[in-house]
Parts: sequence; structure tokens; C-alpha cells
Amino acid sequence: MTIIRDLGGGDVFRIGDALTGNIVFGATGSGKTSAVARFLALGYLAAGFGGIVLCSKPDESAQFAKWAAEAGREDDLVIIDAAGTWRFNFMECEASRPDEGGGLAINLVHILDEIGIAISGNIETGGGSSKFWEQSVHTTNTHLVNLVLLAGLQVSLPLLRSIVNTAAHTPEQVHDPEWRKDSTCAQIIAEADMATQKADPQVRADYEECFDFWMRDWPQISDKTRSIIELMLTSLIEPLVTRPLRKIFSSDTNIKPEDSFDGKIIVVNLPIAQYRIVGRIANLIFKFCFEMAVLRRVPPADRKSFLRPVFLWQDECQEFVTRFDSEYQAVARSAGGCTVMLSQNRESLKRVLKSDEVVDSLLGNLQAKWFCQNCGDTNQWAARLLGERWVPVTTTNASQSENNNIPMMTPQNAGHNAGVSIAEQRRFFVEPATFATLKHGGPRYGNQVECILYLGGHQFFDGREWLPYKFMTFNQS
Repeated sequence: MTIIRDLGGGDVFRIGDALTGNIVFGATGSGKTSAVARFLALGYLAAGFGGIVLCSKPDESAQFAKWAAEAGREDDLVIIDAAGTWRFNFMECEASRPDEGGGLAINLVHILDEIGIAISGNIETGGGSSKFWEQSVHTTNTHLVNLVLLAGLQVSLPLLRSIVNTAAHTPEQVHDPEWRKDSTCAQIIAEADMATQKADPQVRADYEECFDFWMRDWPQISDKTRSIIELMLTSLIEPLVTRPLRKIFSSDTNIKPEDSFDGKIIVVNLPIAQYRIVGRIANLIFKFCFEMAVLRRVPPADRKSFLRPVFLWQDECQEFVTRFDSEYQAVARSAGGCTVMLSQNRESLKRVLKSDEVVDSLLGNLQAKWFCQNCGDTNQWAARLLGERWVPVTTTNASQSENNNIPMMTPQNAGHNAGVSIAEQRRFFVEPATFATLKHGGPRYGNQVECILYLGGHQFFDGREWLPYKFMTFNQS
């Protein structure tokens, strides 16, 4: 399989390694971006990968553009920014997608659900009140999108907001002629009724479900419950129908995540550090739509050609991680998806995902793990990952005994005991303290960055023995 980077010592990093997913851990200033990330990026770009670059910090777009220029790929760059030169109406693209599964309400709702849950910061999958509200919003989104599709209209976020804002609040209002005349919700219900009267029975059954929800169920929901659902929907839709996201996501489309399959490098230059929730929403939309597009890819049947590998690049990945990532990563390899994630430590992921099991599920599907200088529990976890071995440990002891009953005790008549023993003990291949002392660049360390690579169980020969890791040194430039 094609070699992407030379690891030194006869070892190489191949496309197959890229496809199994990469995560880079390192403390702030450890060199994980300037050394390891640059090393991977230049390899991916030189190999012709397309991809999506998510931005957490303001300098990341310029940084990746510089790497693209070094690899001769600057013409493939597409920079998504607040100017709205490049636009992606993700709702309309999904609704009009011609292939199997396109245009289904449930898939459109899935996008809204995932983005809504992620931006709320509530991505644990347990029960309780959060699960109730999550399911309530999902149900409302389903009937919103289905109603628009059944009426034969273009799915748009402003229209969805207008429907929910003008829906009847009481059973009596449903029969009010003024409400039926002025309400967008009532008008779309009437259009859906007309459009489905002679339709397939299954389509008509979908309309009846929508009618029952908006005309019977919704008006009977308590005011408090309904207002919370409306607020949650508004918190998702409002940023997308106001600037700067309105022009990017609620107008036309001239760029799609699928364009990365042809080699485009799409950089979402709306960094979270600068745009906060607006930047988070923009990055998550592109991320989730990219993941779904990748999973729809089918390898060529003739086996004479291959899918172009495409990367999902996430520096400060704790800002973008979602519960869907583990599901995506489990099957992305066969669809040509190459994930690159960078974060300070494992605890950053746990803080967002709120579960050791969810974090371990994600990390277990990222086979290549790069460890730069770090501290804390991540070092313990890394040491356990690399494993233990039996090593001979030598112990010595010496003692001298005295007899107080002998008046004149001399060294000659004192008792002496000494011994040497050798026993095997289990020790880490790499002790946790070793990760804390790795070189992390800058003049103090001669601009060198040290890193320990675990490559999915691959064995590396260091000249004396085979090891489950490779010790690497990068020169910062």
C-alpha cells in the first residue's frame, strides 16, 4: 500500500495507517501541531488527499494554507468564511439528494438532532430529563420537516421556524378562522393535504401523522413544555438564519463536503475562539455532513480503482467531538475516511463526552496514537496502552549482627550477612514519567520535538529488540 511518510529506521506510515485514524496528544506547547500535525498534513496533501479542516483557533486557516502551499495544493483550497463567498445549504442538499436515502425526513432530522445536541453541550446518552427534551425536540423536528416535504416545498430553516412559531397553542385555536388564515403552519398543512390526497397510501399516512401532531398533539402540550421545546429549536435555527451564517447555510450552494472527494480541501475558517457558538455551529455542520457523505461512499466494484482518501482534520478536537464520532470512525476506513484529531489530553475528551466508555470507544477506533510531552493521567493511560514486559531486577542486601553479651565486640568476631538476588518483575515498556520529559521544541531543546508513536499493535525494531512503539524526533521548521 502507498507510503505516505518515512518514519525512519526502515519503518513507514502508509495510506492504510491513515485510514485507521490518528489522534495526537500533547500538552500546550508540546509541539504536537508544529511537528506531528505538520508531518501528517504534508504527507496527506502530497498524496492527493481531499478533506475538511475544522478551525478552533484564528491562525489555523492560515497555517493549513501554508502547508497546502508547501505541498503544491494551494489551488485546491476552499476557505469558508464570514464573507459567504462559499455557501452550503445543507438542508436543501440533503432534501434533494438523488441517491438512495436522499430526501427522507428522518435523515434531515438526524442532521438537526446531532448539531442541536452537540452545541447544547449535552451529548451524554443516558436517561433522565435531558433524554426527554432530546426526544421531544426530535419528534418536533420530524413533523416539521415531514410537513414541508409532504407539501412539496423547499426545506428551509426560516420556513421551519415560521411553522413552529405559528402553530396552534390551544385546541380552540385550531378551529379559529383567523388562525387558519394567518398561520404559516395552517397554510402548509392545507398545502400538504392537497398534495397528498391522490398520493401513495404510505405518503398519505405520513400526512395523517403530521396532521395529528400539529392539530391535536401540539396544542395539548402544556405551555411550559411547549415553550422549552420552542426555545431549544430557536437556539438551533436562529444562528443559521442571521448573519454571518444565513448567507453560508440558508441561501444557495456552491460547495459541498462531497467536493473533497475530488481533491478539494475545505477549511471552515469560522474559528470557535473568535466566533464562539456561531463558529461551533458552522464547524459542526460541515463535520457532520462530511461524515455522512463519507459513509455513503461505495468502493469501485472492479477493484482496479480506489476511492480517494479524504481527511477530517480536527485540532483542539474536544471542541468538535460528538457522540456520532465513534460510530463514524468504526466504519470510515472502508469508505476512505481518514480522521486526524489533536488534543491536550484524554481528560479533555471525557469532559465533553462525560463517559469513560464513550471516550474509550472512540479512542479504540483511532489506531495511530502519537504522544508528545504531557503530564497527568494521560501519561498513565499511555503507559498502560503500550503495555508491560518482564524485566530482570537485581536486589542486594547486606547486614551485620552484634552480640551484646561479648564484652569486646570487634569487626572480626561480628556476624556479617550479604546476598544478591535476581528476579523478574513486570514493568511498563515506557514509564509514565518518560512522557513528561520528552523534548517539546524551541531553542531550549534545539527545536526538536520528541514523540512516542503507537501504531495499532505494530512492532518496531530499535536495533536491540522489538517494541510496541516507535520513539521519534522531529525538527521544527
